[in-house]
Amino acid sequence: MGSFRKRLLVLIIGLVVVTQTVTLTAVLASTAHNVEARAAEHLRSGGSFVEQLIRFRAGELANGVAVLAADFGFREAVASGDAPTIMSAARNNAQRIGADMLLLLDTRGRVLASTAPETSAAAGASLDSLLQDIHGPRDQPNFMVFGRRSYQFFLAPVRAPETIAWVAMGFLVDARLAQRMGDLVGSQVALVSHGRDGIAHVASTLPLPPQATQAAPTVSAATAGDVPRVIRLANTDYLSFTKRLDSRGDSVDVLLLKPMHEVLAPYRDVRDDLLLIDGIALALAAVVGTLLGRSAARPIGELVRAAKRIQQGQYETAVAVAGADEFCSLAATFNAMQKNIAEREADITHHAYHDALTGLPNRTLATRRLQELVSGTNHPAQVALILIDMRNVRDINTSLGHHVGDEVLREASRRLRQNAASHDSVARVGENQFLVIAPECTPARSPLYADQLAGVIRTGFHLSGVSLDLRVACGVCLYPDHGATADELLQRVQIALEDADEARSRVAIYRPGRDEEHRRRLTLITDLRGAIDSDALTLVYQPKVAMATRSVKSLEALVRWTHPQLGPVSPGEFVPLAEHTGGSRRLTSWVLSAAIRQMGEWRRAGLAVELAVNLSAPDILDPELGDEILETLRSHRVEANSLLLEITESAVMRDPQLAARHMQLLRIAGVRFAIDDFGTGHSSLSQLRMLPVDELKIDRSFMTNARLGSDAATIVTSTIELGHSMGLNVVAEGVEEPEAWNLLRRLGCDFAQGFLISPPLAAADVPAFVLQANQLLPASDSTVMQIRALDQLAGRSRR
Repeated sequence: MGSFRKRLLVLIIGLVVVTQTVTLTAVLASTAHNVEARAAEHLRSGGSFVEQLIRFRAGELANGVAVLAADFGFREAVASGDAPTIMSAARNNAQRIGADMLLLLDTRGRVLASTAPETSAAAGASLDSLLQDIHGPRDQPNFMVFGRRSYQFFLAPVRAPETIAWVAMGFLVDARLAQRMGDLVGSQVALVSHGRDGIAHVASTLPLPPQATQAAPTVSAATAGDVPRVIRLANTDYLSFTKRLDSRGDSVDVLLLKPMHEVLAPYRDVRDDLLLIDGIALALAAVVGTLLGRSAARPIGELVRAAKRIQQGQYETAVAVAGADEFCSLAATFNAMQKNIAEREADITHHAYHDALTGLPNRTLATRRLQELVSGTNHPAQVALILIDMRNVRDINTSLGHHVGDEVLREASRRLRQNAASHDSVARVGENQFLVIAPECTPARSPLYADQLAGVIRTGFHLSGVSLDLRVACGVCLYPDHGATADELLQRVQIALEDADEARSRVAIYRPGRDEEHRRRLTLITDLRGAIDSDALTLVYQPKVAMATRSVKSLEALVRWTHPQLGPVSPGEFVPLAEHTGGSRRLTSWVLSAAIRQMGEWRRAGLAVELAVNLSAPDILDPELGDEILETLRSHRVEANSLLLEITESAVMRDPQLAARHMQLLRIAGVRFAIDDFGTGHSSLSQLRMLPVDELKIDRSFMTNARLGSDAATIVTSTIELGHSMGLNVVAEGVEEPEAWNLLRRLGCDFAQGFLISPPLAAADVPAFVLQANQLLPASDSTVMQIRALDQLAGRSRR
């Protein structure tokens, strides 16, 4: 057995000693309880004994009173009726028997003579009740309280030979009687007599002060019962037991008391002995613990220092201790533990800074390396950042599965590592994005290098039996031209990548000033939602002239937004942002609600016009759009055929069949449709014929140079002929020159819209314009007059 085990054995022995001491203490507590229980039983026995003594005394005294009542001389004195003679005989007999009071009563209970005249009346009334129960047991005591004294009374008839009177003798219940009882039972005794007037008399062996004497009746009532209780009298604790005597007349309680210090005296002696033993055992245990602590402190201290080193992340120092075999084994365990922790931390750190799929550094590590590169003392003169985005990986995940998409990313990372320069860093910084950090790459070489890397990724993908053609875009920014910190460079290379995506080019270099544009876009995206919720947008209305009748019967609703800080914002700027961020549906709902509400107000004012409203690209594919439009029309009491919805070709081409189904449902209700910006999309005539449309709108780009004999005029002519051949009305927007008006009139275009006719009008200006236009234009027969009328209308609307 090793020395440590021996020391441990000694320690265990010491613990056993302490445990045994605790056990003895518990036994001592049990002993104290038993001592108290025995004392309580002694008091209960004493109570029964006191009751027996009082019964015995009652029998003896009753015999003495009976002897007095039978005495011939006393009977002669009573029969004579002479009061002095009766009193003389009564006093002699009372002294002989030791009575403290003697009363002579006639057969009706009236007092004939008394040794205590002051109590005669009260005694007569009280003893009258005893006469009613004279035939009770002889040893049953009778108690009466007169004033501040309590008496034990005995009655006997005086016969000559018939009962001619009753003699009653009273014996004081006082401290002497209590002391005799206490001497016999071995405890303090208090006799508590309860008078009929509520006053109690206490006779006790204890020298109690007046306040304690007054509390004794209350204590006797509170402790009545078979269970002794601890009470406090005159600042002393007593174990008490109360016994109610079986008596006639006034009730009497016997209160037996024993001081607690006497009750617990046997316990204290044993307690002192055991405490001495316990103290010695604890001292021995302390000595043993001190000796063991000194011998074990040194290796334990070394282990504690090793644990602190491990806590601080220092795993290089091995733990070496001298001492028992157990300490050496524990030190070896410490060494194995810190080795495992170091390995696990290294693995966790690697995963925290590397991409799990490709094994490349992640954004966190790339940012750290970039910051170290540009902020170090020996930083390179130039650094190029190339952010490569694989645009169609999500489509590959959707169509071929995520396992194929993961293979594409792994293969792309492998190709980048192989083709990047040895001193370049390659990292995966996004779901489909890779970052190449190229020190000493010049501004002239960086776009060529980016295009080279994009070409390496883009071509020659053959995975899972499928040939893939990846769409790759690259953003490039340079240090220090485009930023001095890692965060600035990463932000601006992302902006360059977005520019490449918007320009549909493979590579784009960051252009200074683009940060402000992006901040403006972010501000507009953020504030547009609040503008919609707070009705901060407005609608303006641009009239459309029917070429055949030269009348204004319809308008187009156009949304406008004046930003509180940025001022007026073009719809061409904020509408695409809403579509890009998913907020176009809320914008469309607001425009529809405001336009239909305005149309209802005009109709109630007597102005019946048709209104065209533009839908954003995704709106026509929303299944809830139709119900929303019809409900809004019903709520404002506007006919469905007065509403025309304009949609673009690109919106329809996303899902032609679903778009046609939603359009058909609204068409059945009366809502009409127009294809907006016709000629700029990619729709086919076969798909166009499937759609329930009523109008084609020629894009304003064709009307800018639409003069007779020009290419634009040829396109406009073909569009009008195509629309009419399909039974559709044709609307030309962007009409700003008289030549365009004359061309449209000759070609038979149905409607014209543009600044030549009127710029967009506020809702309040529409009724007056429509009224004047419908007066001037129909009356203008010649082209010259029509142009003049248009100039007059446009000039007024501009004012």
